[in-house]
Parts: sequence; structure tokens; C-alpha cells
Amino acid sequence: ETKMVQLRFESVRAGGLAASLVLDLAGPDSAVVSIFAVGSEAAHALSSPFTTSAENTLATLRCKDQTVSIEFSSPHEIATFLNALPAACKPAKSLFQDSRDSASVSEYFRYYGHLSQQQNMLMDYTRTGTYQRAILNNFEDFAGKVVCDVGAGTGILSFFAAQAGAKRVYAIEASGMAEHAKALVRQNNLEHIITVLHGKCEEIELPEPVDVIVSEPMGIMLVNERMLESFIYARKWLRDGGLMFPGSAAMYVCPFSDEPVYLEMQGKSHFWTSPQFFGVDLSSLHAASVREVFRQPIVEFVDSRTLLGVPAKKFFDFLTTTMEDLATIDIPFSYTAQSPVTVHGIVSWFDVIFTGSKETVVLSTSPQSPLTHWYQVRCVFDKPLFVPPGQTLAGCVHMVTNAIQSYDIHIDATANGVTAQANINLKEPNFRAGTFPAATQGLSTDVLFTNGEGLPLQPEGSSPSP
Repeated sequence: ETKMVQLRFESVRAGGLAASLVLDLAGPDSAVVSIFAVGSEAAHALSSPFTTSAENTLATLRCKDQTVSIEFSSPHEIATFLNALPAACKPAKSLFQDSRDSASVSEYFRYYGHLSQQQNMLMDYTRTGTYQRAILNNFEDFAGKVVCDVGAGTGILSFFAAQAGAKRVYAIEASGMAEHAKALVRQNNLEHIITVLHGKCEEIELPEPVDVIVSEPMGIMLVNERMLESFIYARKWLRDGGLMFPGSAAMYVCPFSDEPVYLEMQGKSHFWTSPQFFGVDLSSLHAASVREVFRQPIVEFVDSRTLLGVPAKKFFDFLTTTMEDLATIDIPFSYTAQSPVTVHGIVSWFDVIFTGSKETVVLSTSPQSPLTHWYQVRCVFDKPLFVPPGQTLAGCVHMVTNAIQSYDIHIDATANGVTAQANINLKEPNFRAGTFPAATQGLSTDVLFTNGEGLPLQPEGSSPSP
């Protein structure tokens, strides 16, 4: 049985006359728009499929040989109308699914639709407090401005933008968390500023250009979950001279030496060496198990004393970075040994940089910085690589997007004529990290947060595969 959903807009203008509009939604591909002139019971109706276009608060509907222009009373109302329409009636085809597995996408949005996962992110006070400080300390970039929040979650960054004086905020969230965000907006009496739009960034329509785009699109190793692509896609709404917040990021890779970690990974497959498990010889699966274990990146706090040399860096300017830049990423690295050393793999972390008119603020996930729920990421070689004194280790981290919203990573490293490799599936991390106390020192958390004992295990940007 099809359920009819109806939306009413009482204060519009059609053909220059005051009118009301009723949008009847009978299914994913069926819509009827009825326009009633004030004082008349007769309706002008358009049935799907039709096409729409929008500019500021003016929407134009086209159906066969009919064209109707409708002036809505506010940006909030036109955004609500446009984003309630069935996909068949929207002007742009979604780009989100083009290179993503549908099951992975469904699991991704189901995962982030849970309040427990949002709590995990919010209670990382280093993350949340740094975002608030970056926005409020650069309030002149937000005051009186139109802001878009991409992947809004609970809407926390939208609230920060409102605290900084934003005129309007469009909070885009594709998961079921959008309904919770709407509840928070109502609870905090900010419906006149924040409009929550439930849908994917690539499928949403905004009624006007924006001055600032805010987002927290980072996953483990910066790029996991591929949300950076949605952040970049949202630039289509950005005015000339507009601001991306954060405006840039740097990904770092550095060789490490840590024998206990390597031996622990080797030991994970020991079970499959058994020649007599309830009368069954398992040993033919040992090699496959080793490969499976070493394909997992390790997410944990890394002791900086295990790092070797100066990290290599890959920089991203979010005003100019393209989708192609994110599709394939190469980071060469090198290290010249001062004394004999065994290299077991590479460690990765990232910084994001908020460049405002008053202050530049950096959120760092490096081993030397306050701990965050992203921790650091180790990619372990298939075999240790010995580097004699005076010899140089040289290699490259090669990352390619995959259909499960992540990256396949291949690492080659050569020293003294010997090569070690790592083949990593970033979507399947090994969470070696434990819980840790929330870091609050020096950060303002008194606006929306009051307590918190610690953080759950799972880092953001590490949602499970379907």
C-alpha cells in the first residue's frame, strides 16, 4: 500500500499572485504540485515527471508544455520543497553512486545514523574543540554569511557557525541522523538560521550560493570513506572568494621500527599452522591467513620513538583539489640510516588547516599531538627490511580508490638491493588501540558539552564493510 505524504507551503507567489502550494508525494517517482491562488479553490496542477531549476527563492517547474515560476517566502522553504521532490523531478543526476558499491553505501549511512557513533566523534574534545575554536576565533568569516555544512551529522558545526553569527546555515546529512539534527535545531531555537536537508550532497539542491563550506570529512589516514569527494563536490555552491573550512590538509608517511608489533601480527596466524585440529590439518591455509592479517592497517597510538627520519608529506588545497587528485595518491618517502635498523612498515597521520581571516588553526593527529579518535595508522611490510648504516631506504605509498568507499594501498620499499612490500585494504583496519581519556585541556567545551569520561574504541572514518 502506497502512503501519501503531503507538504503545504502557505505563502508563495505564482504568476505574481499570492498563492499556496501543496506537494503530494505518492512514491519514489510520483509527485503532484498543486498551486491555489488566494481566494480560489481551483488548482493549477503539475504531475511528475517534471524538471526544476532554482535561483535564490525562485523555483521554476517545467512539465511538457507548461512552465510555472514559484516565489517561496524563504530560502528554508524552497530548500525544503526542492529536496522533498522525487529524484526523477530533480535537475541533476546523482554522482555519488557512480563509483561506490550500493551495499557499502547503505552500511555507511546506517553506521553513522546511530547516536553512539556520533557520540564517539563529539566526545573527542580535541576534534570538537578545535573546530569550535577555528570557527569562533574567525567569527568575522561567518557573521552575516550563508554557510553549508557537508555531512552534518548532529549538526554540531552548524551550531558553531550559528554561534559565530551566520545568517543562514544549510546542514546536509544523508543518514537518519538528519532527523536527530532537526530535533536539536528545534530544541535550541535555531530553526530561523539552520535548515537541515536530509540527503546526499550530490543529490541536494541549495537555493542560493554560500560563502563558507564547513565539514569534517576526514577518515583514518585522512581519505578513508571518501567523504573528501563530497566536500570537494560542494564547491559548486561556493561564491567566488568563498571559504572552505578546513581549507587544506596534509597527509604524512614515515618509516617505523617496532619488532613487537610485527611479531604480534605474525602470531595472529599461528592457529592455522596446526596439523591436527580435531583430526584436520589446517596448515594449507596458513599462508592465506598471513596475507589476510598483513592486509589490515593497524589503528592505534604510535610511540614517536619508533619513527625513523623526517616524514614525507602530501598536501591538499581544498579550494583547488580535484576528484582526480583524490582518485590516485602517490607519496614517495626515503630514510637514510645512521645506524643499523630494521624497518617494519610505515606510519601515517594527517593535519587539517583552518585558514581564517584572523587566525590559522591546525587540527593534528600526529604522534606528538594530543590524542584523537583517529589515532595513527600503521601499514606493516610483509617482511622486515634491514637497512645498514649509510644506506637509504626509498619507497612509495600508492593509493587507489575502491568501490567500498575506501582505498587499496600498495607500498614498495627498497634498501641495499632488497625490496619489501605491503598491500593494504584500508577499509578493514585492525583496531589495536584502546580507549583513552578525552583531551580537554585548553579547549572550550562549555557551549554544548558538559561531561565525558572517555572515548569508545572505533575511530571515525573506519565504518565496517557490509
